[in-house]
Amino acid sequence: MKNNRIGLILVVSSLAVIALVVSLLLERQHTEQAEQVRAQGLGTVRSLAVLPASVLLPPPGQPGVLASLLAGRDNPDFAYAAISGEDGRNLAEVASPGAIVPPAAPLALASFDERGVAAGQNARAVREFRGPLASPDARLQLRIGYFEPQGFLDLKDLPFYALIALAVFLLVPLIYIVIKREMAPLAALGDQLKTLGAAQAQAPTQELDANQDVRGLAGKLNRYLDHTSARIRELEQDSIASMASGRLLEYGSNKMQAVLQCLPDGLLVLDPAAEVTFATGKIEPLLGVPVAEVLSQPVEAWCRDPELRAMLARFRGAGLDARSQMTIEFNPLGVPGKRLWATAQALTGHAMAYGTLVVLRDATREHLARQAGNDFVAHVAHELKSPLNVIGMYGEMLADVGIDDPAVRVEAINVIQDEVERMTSLVNNLLNVSKLEMGSMRPERHRVKLDDLLRDAWQQARSRADAKNIRLDLQVARDLAAVSVDKDMFRIALNNLLNNAIKYNAAGGNVTLSAEEGDSDVVIAVRDSGIGMTPEDRERVTEKFFRVRETGEEQRGGHGLGLYLSNQIVELHHGRLTIESELGHGSVFSIHLKKMPALAEGSQVL
Repeated sequence: MKNNRIGLILVVSSLAVIALVVSLLLERQHTEQAEQVRAQGLGTVRSLAVLPASVLLPPPGQPGVLASLLAGRDNPDFAYAAISGEDGRNLAEVASPGAIVPPAAPLALASFDERGVAAGQNARAVREFRGPLASPDARLQLRIGYFEPQGFLDLKDLPFYALIALAVFLLVPLIYIVIKREMAPLAALGDQLKTLGAAQAQAPTQELDANQDVRGLAGKLNRYLDHTSARIRELEQDSIASMASGRLLEYGSNKMQAVLQCLPDGLLVLDPAAEVTFATGKIEPLLGVPVAEVLSQPVEAWCRDPELRAMLARFRGAGLDARSQMTIEFNPLGVPGKRLWATAQALTGHAMAYGTLVVLRDATREHLARQAGNDFVAHVAHELKSPLNVIGMYGEMLADVGIDDPAVRVEAINVIQDEVERMTSLVNNLLNVSKLEMGSMRPERHRVKLDDLLRDAWQQARSRADAKNIRLDLQVARDLAAVSVDKDMFRIALNNLLNNAIKYNAAGGNVTLSAEEGDSDVVIAVRDSGIGMTPEDRERVTEKFFRVRETGEEQRGGHGLGLYLSNQIVELHHGRLTIESELGHGSVFSIHLKKMPALAEGSQVL
């Protein structure tokens, strides 16, 4: 029954298609005939309208052009042709058998048009085409009428229509076979739904019939799909809950890993077999080994430091009692100049060993600080020991009652005074450096006349320059701009620069203290003709305890704090210290300070 209904539907559908195709073809044929009539009518009227009226109107009893038009017509729908005057009378006319010429209608001047004439006297409606004639006496119009196309089926097109109908009828059995073949799996689908319904007691599939029509089967299938969709939604909710829990755990894990990666120390986590299972990115700059190699290779392959390798080997396969904390200090071979502390601690819990945590810390600063502290103590002890030995020696000389030479006593007193000044300078510099590093030396800045401050520093340094036979020049203008500085603290920086220039100069040399005023700053320069420095020494000369290497016979000594202290004081005043020097050609130390705005009248300057 189901297949018969489908076949009947296909037959009715094919007949409907054939009827639609035939109607469309008839409509197209009618439209083509109407266009053909319109083209022929307007063309005939336009071609005849150019002829004189005398040619179109023949003498009485003689055939005219219109009669020849009727005799030679090639269109079976031709109805009539007529020449009409202004009063509507036909001056000449010809008509097909059974056709009657209708009265003329007024025509607009010099225009061609067409009009429809309803079926009245004629049995069929007429399409009339009109146009004016050239006549000097009266306004005449030429009218040619054609019957409207009937729209009947043209018998000459009958084979074409029959071919279309045959093609459509031949498609019907083909479509029927295809549909029948495509619907064959519905029976198998019904059996499958029954099987699924038996497996799931809650599924509404107990009424499924494999032989029912498609609509019934689709309805039952939709109900089964609804039940399945509800089950899927339940599973999705469970999956979303599981996913949320997993995301939360993943977030916590990622957060913990981010925290571990941000630690300044490198971390290694080893399993009980002493193989690395986790490593942070700080391992690579500390050991010089990529993290990928640490995680993918055994310890013996990536660890090039014997101290670290021995410590990690101690934790391989050892019990809980042997896994105490262990710390070593070593220099990594992969990163020269570094000093590392490695601390290993067992990861235990619930009487179980989960592995070992190794923390690698960069101890380079602490190591250098300890080394610098030891060097500082040794250096200060040496700097104090030498003058004390000299003072002791000359003190014994003065205590010797057998020495009555005044020159010897004067020399001894001068040497003792020089050594005392040397120790005093060292102690004062050490105190000032300590204050700077502790933050207790804070400048109390005031507006200071720079020319007076420079002249005072120059005057204090003259005695030391004269003692070494060094010429000390001053090139400072009286109208220099004022600056904001701590006068006492800034004097220390100037004295250290002048003393350094005098100390590293030879007898007969010269030292110049000058100052120049720019657009926004003042530049104070201490220029000497001394031994100069190499580029390498120039880069480090302001470091604490650094001393320029001397190659000549004369060793001037020093404690390496003067230029460091001067640079720190200049930076405290928001200035900068620049150094220009060439070995054997002297040096220029320049202090750049910001100028202060001009004072209002009545203000005080220190």
